[in-house]
Amino acid sequence: MRQSYNFVQSEDMLVSSYKVLKASDVRQRWSEVVNEVACNKTRVIVEKSGVPVAGVVSPQDLEWLQERDRRMAELRQTMDEMRQAFRDVPPEEFNREVARAVQESRSRTDGPPPA
Repeated sequence: MRQSYNFVQSEDMLVSSYKVLKASDVRQRWSEVVNEVACNKTRVIVEKSGVPVAGVVSPQDLEWLQERDRRMAELRQTMDEMRQAFRDVPPEEFNREVARAVQESRSRTDGPPPA
């Protein structure tokens, strides 16, 4: 085992850690690696010649990553739709209207903007 790190993900995920292992070590210790990922919520980065080539994650992590991908795809779609809707609006006018809408929205809230 070469490296081990701790990290915190977004608020949707648990605190987790990850290890960097050589591919040859993962092959030799596959059962142990799988158990560690499943039981200890550890992620494993697999390297070949010092280059990351794969990752081993728990089903919960995979589900979280898939949900994140889905949300990002939705966001990209929304952004594309917005670009299309405003494609004929000059940038200066667009920026002015956005600033006005933001100011209007802030004036309707009872407290400070969320952090």
